[in-house]
Amino acid sequence: MEEGVLLLDEASARQLVLARAVEDVDTQGKILSAVEREQIEREALEASRGKAAGGVDFPEYLQQRARRMLAVVENRQPRIAALQDPEGWQRWLLLAIPLAACVLGAAIDRIDNPHQVNMLSPPLLGVLAWNLTVYVVMLLSLFLPRAPHLPVAGLQRWLAGLPRPGRRTGRLHTDVLARFHEQWLRVTASQQWLWFKQLLHLSAGGWALGLAFSIVLGGIVREYRVGWESTLLDVGQVHAFLRALFAPVVALLPFESFSVADLQRMSFHSGAAIGVEEARRWVWMYLALLFLLVVIPRAVLAAWSGWRRRRLARAVRIDLRDPYFVQVLARVSPARITIGLVAASGPGRDAVLRMLHQVADRAPPADDAPWTVFSTAKGDVLRVFEVPPGFQPPAAVVTAQAGGGSPAQAWLQDLVGRFKSAPRPQENRDAVQATLADTDLMLVVPSKAGDLRQASRLLHWVAQPTLVLAPDDDACGEAAQQLGIGAQVLPVERVTAHWLGDAVLLDAAAARVATTKRAGFERLAATWKDRNAVRFGEAMRVLATELARAARDSEDVGSAPVSLRHLVNAAERDATQRAREGARHALLQRLRAGEAAVLAELVQIHRAGAPLAPVAGARMGGGFSEQQPVDSPQAGMAGAATGAAVGAGIDLLTGGLTLGAAAALGAMIGGGAAYVAAAWRNRGSPGGQPQVQLGDELLQTFTESLVLTYLVVAHRTLPGQEPPAAWRSEVVAAVEARRDPFSELWQQSRQAPQADTTVSALATMLEDIVRDVLERV
Repeated sequence: MEEGVLLLDEASARQLVLARAVEDVDTQGKILSAVEREQIEREALEASRGKAAGGVDFPEYLQQRARRMLAVVENRQPRIAALQDPEGWQRWLLLAIPLAACVLGAAIDRIDNPHQVNMLSPPLLGVLAWNLTVYVVMLLSLFLPRAPHLPVAGLQRWLAGLPRPGRRTGRLHTDVLARFHEQWLRVTASQQWLWFKQLLHLSAGGWALGLAFSIVLGGIVREYRVGWESTLLDVGQVHAFLRALFAPVVALLPFESFSVADLQRMSFHSGAAIGVEEARRWVWMYLALLFLLVVIPRAVLAAWSGWRRRRLARAVRIDLRDPYFVQVLARVSPARITIGLVAASGPGRDAVLRMLHQVADRAPPADDAPWTVFSTAKGDVLRVFEVPPGFQPPAAVVTAQAGGGSPAQAWLQDLVGRFKSAPRPQENRDAVQATLADTDLMLVVPSKAGDLRQASRLLHWVAQPTLVLAPDDDACGEAAQQLGIGAQVLPVERVTAHWLGDAVLLDAAAARVATTKRAGFERLAATWKDRNAVRFGEAMRVLATELARAARDSEDVGSAPVSLRHLVNAAERDATQRAREGARHALLQRLRAGEAAVLAELVQIHRAGAPLAPVAGARMGGGFSEQQPVDSPQAGMAGAATGAAVGAGIDLLTGGLTLGAAAALGAMIGGGAAYVAAAWRNRGSPGGQPQVQLGDELLQTFTESLVLTYLVVAHRTLPGQEPPAAWRSEVVAAVEARRDPFSELWQQSRQAPQADTTVSALATMLEDIVRDVLERV
């Protein structure tokens, strides 16, 4: 394989070009879906790795990929897959057209007159003159620049019945066929031109051979009179012309020369009798002339063109620098992306560095070396190099022209040099220049528009695509335009505020990275986004776990169940109230401890440095849910007493007719009902002790506090600061809109303490809330 060029035999090249045509036309995945293409690429990559020690054999990968794609296509579209076989019509045309020319030439059974051979016959001389002219043109073409072979391509498209290039018919087979032939004619232009020349040579030779057959066949059935006649030429001029014309025949073959007297005698008006032997001599001389000047040279030229065409067919040139192959190979070629960071001290720079820390595999180096942020499974590497403050690129060198130059010319030359001359490896440059020479993208984070002017010389010197993260995008955009910096300006707050804005930066960078590295950068961007998604999911799981724990948490009051003593003893009631307040305080303490633990874990997940102070939440003094058990035996006794009193009243009303049965029955019914009611009430306190839990209102407030805590930690521009008031209102509204689903989840947590489904459901709801809020703040 030459540098950037792959040499393949014709069969392999046709497969490669056909696979490309299928991909170009089948953009909707009607033949091959995106999933199938990815699977084919993985299989081809593994197969090519097996044949190349220590790496990927890219030529083998392309061929394996094309073969696997066409194997799938053959099962679904056999007519399209059949295009990988050579066209039979080219081979048949090389036989049919020369044979038709020979037959057409042989059908001419007369040369001016069916009974005579004119030595100055226009058809014979025309055939000879045409072929001699072709030979002269071919000789001159060796010294002229090669022209594109568009007529040949147009002829072959017409013969194949294809539409014009770039035109789509909407029919899959026709469009793939047209696209394949367009690409194939472009790849094999030299071969097609040689095929066309071979066809022309064979046709010309066939035509001359047919003329020779016509003369021979005419001489078999009739007697020719050989001579000449002319009005403008005398015998001397005819002699000179024919002597020059037949010089190759006389020189190479055993034919005698002729004199002026011979030609004078052979004039049709001389009246001299010309014998058969002399006529045969001239007929054979004309036939020999046709063979020497037309048939044999054309046959040799046709054989030469055919040999060259077959030789080229064994080494078809596939330019791997074509954008299509660049993208295909980039999907399996690891890319090293280096971003040059030019950042002024301030919140913008801090936010960018915090963003990089969150996705990095390792901390930045202590020295000024490039920071390898992370890499992908395919070996792609993202590096960030922060240009040291105060670094100045080398001054532009203006070469003096001979005779001097005007200041305007010197300025123009310096400007062109700034835009077009990127730094080149030199032995005497320092490490900063060496790293900037490998930079793929410049990222500028100015604190004000004036910082762009200081960085403009460096940006012109590096001459790489530039992104500007500006605090004032309008002012910085105008400044960049005035300074001639071809940069895309993005609002720094939108890009660096939180992880949802990373996609904007990554998409803008992907559009400006070189095509050869774009696929690698897209893999890096996908890894970046995956890490953000994993971190977000982990953070929401932490919040959901703490919320589920808080909903399940309870505290024993430490007092006896409600009994008759609480009704008559004020001291007993006060002790119970103090115990209840103590239980509430213990719950709040654990709630705050859990909130602090969540904060510390979120800080660790987001690599935000030292733990921050908890966000000041709303008051949590109320909203508790209490379980106050009742003494069941005493409740039964009280119920029995009440029932007996009711029964005794009935006895009095009946005048003692029930004999006390009503009082006994009332005591039994009242006592039993009171006992069952007390037991049912105490089911939430199996130990029989009063308990305090967080109520739904308090859990909702706690949810708002945790969401605000996450926003503060995840927001890169508010390290350690209180969230704005607008954030609180957004969070409160978002949580309030989901009050009923939250209440159901709180109840599920209390009833099934060990179930993980509640945590997953809480995490999903929190993800929706946080995404909704982040998109607005």
